[in-house]
Amino acid sequence: MSNKFLASSPQELQEGLNELNRKMEEEEAQAQAGSLNLPYIDLHNFPVDLAVLGMFTEAEAKEMSAVPFYKDLTDLRIATIQPNHPLLQEKIKELALNHKVKLYFISKMSLLQTLRFYSKVLRPKLASEEVLKVEKEENYADLLKSMESETEQKAKNASRLLEIIFGAGMFYKSSDIHMEPEEHFFKLRFRVDGVLQDMLHISKDLQRSIVTRIKILSKLKLNVEDVPQDGRITFYYLQKPIDVRVSILPSAYGEEIVMRLLGTGASTLKLKDLGFSTQALEVVERMLQKPNGMVITTGPTGSGKTTSLYAFLNELNQPGVKIITLEDPVEYKLEGIVQTPIDHTHDFDFAKGLRAILRQDPDIVMVGEIRDQETAETALQAALTGHLVFSTLHTNDAAGAIPRLLNMGIKPFVAAPALSAVLAQRLVRRLCQSCKKPAQLSPTVMEKIQYILNQIPKVANVELPKELLFFHSAGCDQCHNLGYKGRVGIYEVLENTEAVQALILKENSSMAEFKKVAVSQGMITMVQDGLLKALQGMTDVEEVFRVAGEG
Repeated sequence: MSNKFLASSPQELQEGLNELNRKMEEEEAQAQAGSLNLPYIDLHNFPVDLAVLGMFTEAEAKEMSAVPFYKDLTDLRIATIQPNHPLLQEKIKELALNHKVKLYFISKMSLLQTLRFYSKVLRPKLASEEVLKVEKEENYADLLKSMESETEQKAKNASRLLEIIFGAGMFYKSSDIHMEPEEHFFKLRFRVDGVLQDMLHISKDLQRSIVTRIKILSKLKLNVEDVPQDGRITFYYLQKPIDVRVSILPSAYGEEIVMRLLGTGASTLKLKDLGFSTQALEVVERMLQKPNGMVITTGPTGSGKTTSLYAFLNELNQPGVKIITLEDPVEYKLEGIVQTPIDHTHDFDFAKGLRAILRQDPDIVMVGEIRDQETAETALQAALTGHLVFSTLHTNDAAGAIPRLLNMGIKPFVAAPALSAVLAQRLVRRLCQSCKKPAQLSPTVMEKIQYILNQIPKVANVELPKELLFFHSAGCDQCHNLGYKGRVGIYEVLENTEAVQALILKENSSMAEFKKVAVSQGMITMVQDGLLKALQGMTDVEEVFRVAGEG
């Protein structure tokens, strides 16, 4: 051993070993670059231009194991240890529109050292590559049809594919975009009017780059693929911002993505547009005129409960009235109303949020959902102390809501005077009026319909036609050959009358008892309401039975 090394301190020895390892790694990288027919560069001590480095987000750079390191008027140079990474190839396609892109091979050590400079990169909040924009309307029906070919799909980068997917989602008025990995393809489906429709099978080769792009846009962890993740995206459709709630779930063939489009459709919705029958509308209007009390809407997820609550708020949103909502998440923006989102990451749930907003001196309060006894008790106490309170509950029908509250531990002497009404609802698809035709139903089905309609209480003052005529739509260009266009609500409204209050105070009253009393005072059930709408040609019998059961 030379005298030089014998005389060195441990620190100097370590530095010498580190330098030796670095040189060996650089030599190895240089050899690998040669085998890949790529130029090699050592970025150690290279003057990093932060503006150039900022052309990739830090998340993109880490995912692709690549960094842009040099740019002049036309040339752009990118260094990587994964030249065939699908997202990098997509990125190069994008950049090649404005630059002459040249790819270099580097060592892993060189990459890690350059990535450290991202802590010094100043980036605007909405950098152009982090915002998705659909700037013009296109013929999405033809566009999706042309993309059935894998060659056509692969000719587009991930950003352009997402532009088409989001644009088509808006064109078809879908509420949710589903991207589901299968063994041999990546399936795209839209939920249109509550029903999932297959739209496209995307090439399996594009799956990773699309998932990565969505993760970057929604600020989710790129290197996490085995646990669920939730995020948000805002994209611009014809210059209008659309919020998207993103849910990612691991599955057998990769990560499944569901994106809920949170538009502004309900922000101008009026009470008369919801589809209430005359009798139900009278009850609802009476409840809204009260200065206090609690109105609950019930039904499964996607039955339009939030839309109904927003329509109530629109009706009551007047100068001199303070309205505060508590939502998870805020789905539609309403002018003149204070809307508060739930934040589970900061332990801000419905119960804590409701106590906080009651200290803000509101006249009207909307609580997105009652999930526990504490929230239910606080909401009902607020209804007793001069507030008008709206909320939602998950039960199958209106009669089931009261036993559900009592089973939560709510005292009957609190529930009886605080509750004003319970509204149960579902959404049925509207028949396309362009291709609607009379339908011939089987004698068995007609007999069942006649029995259900005959159960409508006389006090409801419903006049049935002598001949029951129903309709169906086969599908046409106007409805994208679905036969349906839009949705309408079917409802049952249970008003908390003295008879209902007596049942609540009696305790241990069954759901059947509540339903019997409600019907005796004129309540039309959801199935009956649906069949009456089918008689008016709004929907068809199959749709009513599919959504609400058969009575």
